[in-house]
Amino acid sequence: MTTNVDVEPDTTAGQVVYPYVVHGVEPRDLRAEGNSRVVGDIREQRPDLVASVAENGLNPMVSVINVAPDPDGVLEVLVGFHRHAAAVAVTDKENPELVLDVLVHAPGTTRQDVLVAQGIENFHREGYTQAEEAGLYDQLALEGLDEDAIAHQLTRPVERVRAGRAVAASSRTHTASEALPDTDLLTLSQLAEFADDEAAHQALVDVLRDRPHNFEWTIGRLRRERDQRTALAEESQRLTELGYAIFDERDVPEDAVRLDELCSGPDTEPIDPVGHADCPGRAASVWVDRLLEVEITEYCLDHAAHGHRLLATVRAEEAEARLRADGVPIADPDADGMADLSALFADAGRPLTAEEHADCPGHAAHVEADPDRSTAEVRYVCTDYATHGHLMQTARDTQSELDAAWQAAERKRAAENNKAWRDAKTDRREWLTKYFTGWRKRKPAALPQRVHHWLALAPVLASDHLAEAAPAHRYACTLLGLAEPEDHRRDRHPIAVHLRKKTTTETQAVLIRLAQVIGACEQHWDRAYTSQADASWRRPTDGSRFYFELLEALGYPLSHVEQLVNQPDLDIEKWPHLAKPEGAT
Repeated sequence: MTTNVDVEPDTTAGQVVYPYVVHGVEPRDLRAEGNSRVVGDIREQRPDLVASVAENGLNPMVSVINVAPDPDGVLEVLVGFHRHAAAVAVTDKENPELVLDVLVHAPGTTRQDVLVAQGIENFHREGYTQAEEAGLYDQLALEGLDEDAIAHQLTRPVERVRAGRAVAASSRTHTASEALPDTDLLTLSQLAEFADDEAAHQALVDVLRDRPHNFEWTIGRLRRERDQRTALAEESQRLTELGYAIFDERDVPEDAVRLDELCSGPDTEPIDPVGHADCPGRAASVWVDRLLEVEITEYCLDHAAHGHRLLATVRAEEAEARLRADGVPIADPDADGMADLSALFADAGRPLTAEEHADCPGHAAHVEADPDRSTAEVRYVCTDYATHGHLMQTARDTQSELDAAWQAAERKRAAENNKAWRDAKTDRREWLTKYFTGWRKRKPAALPQRVHHWLALAPVLASDHLAEAAPAHRYACTLLGLAEPEDHRRDRHPIAVHLRKKTTTETQAVLIRLAQVIGACEQHWDRAYTSQADASWRRPTDGSRFYFELLEALGYPLSHVEQLVNQPDLDIEKWPHLAKPEGAT
C-alpha cells in the first residue's frame, strides 16, 4: 500500500500531496467512529491480533491503518478498525508506549474509496484468498453499495459479487472458505445455501475437501431432500388446518386405523376419504417423493367411537356365518388337542383337505382376521386329532402376539424403505451419468483404485447380472453415450465397434468394461420384482452385495437404504423391532 508514498507530507505549490505516512501516532489520537461493523471486545474476538500487536506492533508495509483528517483536523480511521482496536487494547495493558505509522488520505476520502482501491490492487496479488474477496464485497456493501454498484466499481461480474456476499453472510461458510482456499466463490456460495443446516453444510464441506467431483451431485440431492421436507411441511400444515391429526408412518398411534381397513355399518366397501371428511377422528400421514408428488394415507382415530368397523372383523363374521350355515362348528384355536388340517397326514404324505375330513367327529373351523390386510382366512381343524386317529406332519406352528407386532412393524419398514429404494435408484443413476461423462478423455491416473480386481471379481460374484445383460449391454451403452444396439450381429454392436478402433486407448477399454459391469448390475434393478424389499435391500444376493461395494469404491455416497445391502444392522436404530431380545444369541 505504501509504494511511492512519502513518509512526510509533501507540499507542491502550497498543496499537500496525498497519501502520505505519519510516524509515531498514539492509537488513542485516532478517531474510530462511523464503522458500520461493531468491533466489540477485541481481546475476545481477536486474541491472535492483540497478541501480534503486543509483540510486534503494526508494520505499515504489511498492515497499515488508513486514515483521513476530518474538518477539525482529527485523523479518522477509514480502514483497519480491528487493528486500531487491538492497538488501543495493547496501550491499556502490554505496552503503554505503543505508537503507530498511519497512511493519511486527502480530506473527504471515504472508506469506500480506500476499499475499492485496495480491492483492485489485491485482485492482482498472489495469495489473495476467496475468503478475503468475499470479505471485500461484504465491507463495500456495509458502506452502502449494492451488488451492481460493487461490480461496476471493481469491474467484477455481478454474479461473483453476489456469491461473495452470500459467503460472507454465513460465518459457517466463511470459515469453511478459509479451509478450502482452492474452491471458487461461485461454488462456495452454493454451500452457503445450507448455512442453517449444520449436518448438510458439513457434508458438503467434506465432499469439497475429499471428492470435489461429487459436489454438484451431492448438493442436488440435498436440495431435493430440502424441497421434499418443505413440501411435506406445507402439506402437513394444510391438513392440520383442515382438522387432521398428522403423524409419521413409523409412529402411528395404537388407535389409528387406515380408512381402507374400515367400513361403515354392514357395508364391506372401504371408507372413502371424501365421505370421512367430517369425522372427528380424521388423521393422516404424508409422504413426498423425489418428484415432489404427495402421497396421503388417511386414518381414523378411535374408529369404533365414530361408528366404523374393521373390514377384517366384518369379513370374519361373514365367514363364520357361512360356516354355521354349512353346519361347521366354530372352534377355539387355542383349545387342547386342536390341530390345523394342513398339519395332519391324509395318505401318501398328503395333508388332509376339508372335504376329506368333513365326516370326522372333530371337524370344525375357525376364522383368522388380519386387520393389516383386511382379510379373513378360514382355517379348518380337527378338535381332537389324536383321538380321531390322525397323525401330525410337523410340530404345531403357533404365533405369539409379539410375532404379530414384529410383522406389523416390518411391513411398515418395508413400505418406507421401498419408497427410499426407488428414490435412491434415480439418484444413483444421475450420479453414474455424471461419472461416465467425458470418459473418453480420462487419463490412466483417473482409473479407480484396484479397478482390475473389481473387474475380475464381477464374473464370479455378479455372473447372474452379467448373463442377464449380455449380449446387448444396453445400459452400458447408455452410460458410455453409445448408440442403442439394434443389429443382431454382435460384431456390429456399438461396444465392439468402438473397441476395435485403433484410436481406442487401454484406459478407454478398462472404462468400457467397467460400464458393462455397472450397466449389467444396474439393469437388474429394472426388473419389476426388484422394487420390493426381499428382492432388493432386505435379502440381497452376492451380486447385489458386490455391486454396492463397487459403487462405494468408485466414490458413490450410498444412501441409508443402499447401505443396508451390506450393513443390515444400520436399520436397528430406526426400527427397534429388529433388535434381538435381551439374552438372545
